[in-house]
Amino acid sequence: MGYNINFEKKQICFVMNLFDTGLGIIYSLGPMEIPTIGLDFNRVMPGFKSRYCNAFICPHPVHQAEELLQFLLKEGKKLSNPGILFPASDIFVIFLSKFRDELKSCFHFILPSQEVIEAIVNKKKQYELAERAEIPYPKTFYPRNFDDIYKINKNLNYPVFIKPIYSYKWQEKFQGIKGFKVDNSEELESRFRQIHSASIEVMIQEIIPGPNTNHYKANVYINKKNELLALFTLRKIRQYPVEFGVGSCVESINYEELKELGLKFFKGINYQGVGSIEFKKDERDGKLKLIELNPRYWQQSYLATVCGINFPLIQYLDLTGQNPEPQTKFKIGVKWLDLIADFQSFWDYFSQHRLTPWQWFKSLKGVKSIANFALDDLGPFLETVEYGWKFMKMPLYLLRH
Repeated sequence: MGYNINFEKKQICFVMNLFDTGLGIIYSLGPMEIPTIGLDFNRVMPGFKSRYCNAFICPHPVHQAEELLQFLLKEGKKLSNPGILFPASDIFVIFLSKFRDELKSCFHFILPSQEVIEAIVNKKKQYELAERAEIPYPKTFYPRNFDDIYKINKNLNYPVFIKPIYSYKWQEKFQGIKGFKVDNSEELESRFRQIHSASIEVMIQEIIPGPNTNHYKANVYINKKNELLALFTLRKIRQYPVEFGVGSCVESINYEELKELGLKFFKGINYQGVGSIEFKKDERDGKLKLIELNPRYWQQSYLATVCGINFPLIQYLDLTGQNPEPQTKFKIGVKWLDLIADFQSFWDYFSQHRLTPWQWFKSLKGVKSIANFALDDLGPFLETVEYGWKFMKMPLYLLRH
């Protein structure tokens, strides 16, 4: 799918996060010869090894917010044309939203309003928005203390899932874990005690039955005129951890009900910018139910580029006044794979006699994109697999499981 680019208008892009998500943005812009700078506070992120960007360590967007603001303003004042900001993680989105007025003199960017950002970041308020927009979501409780736990316990059908109201705060304490599944009241009290001691607000949610393949995402780019410029949908094949994790193998699909429900929510809250909304189909009633909306790029976003919809390029063209045409048609049946995470997912399924090696191998048909991997830019993938050391350690992982 072609895009018309005015090469005289090239403006420098700043990708804020160099994990898989940010690297997907870099891989979408770099080959188009659009100058890109990568920023992250974590030196081990794979994007630091990409030849498609100049990568720099920056101050932490939460713990050193004022320092990061001055860092960006200093760089922005050096530019002959405003830079384009691409926040690619929750904490960078929150930072950018907080300092949007200060940064708009040096940079172009697009975000939902401050009120919408605050409501999305707070999962309790996000579900309140969903309720007003008549979007189904799982039965959810918001305990503040042990008295609340005792009161709601009689209304729970176990197992249930404990997850954070503010995801970015949770990740600092429970990195890499989305939440905790609990099977009875004793486990609930034990987990809540552990979380409560860390002063983290949580919700308790019913678990929607069904396999990983019942998880779907609708992803959009909506400009400042409230025009839909990009729409892409996918489903999970597997995730890791297998019960409550991140998609390790996902596939592009065309699902009209998913598109309609996702757009209903986005338009209902006057959303602007890139957004990713996840639903799970409930096998009990056949309804798609909201899991979460994220006001940023999603981890597997490079799959959309492979399928013909280059979200970062559309955003770049839009913010530089080049009026890109709306893109909503894409290749279906194309897959994205996180090789290490998906092998771990397969092994857990295999250990439970739910997936054979042959079934796993066959499921990889259609993979056209591998996380952090590009033949002309091997540095990020080599960094991710620790230059082969992760493969050498894999037998130890298998033995432990």
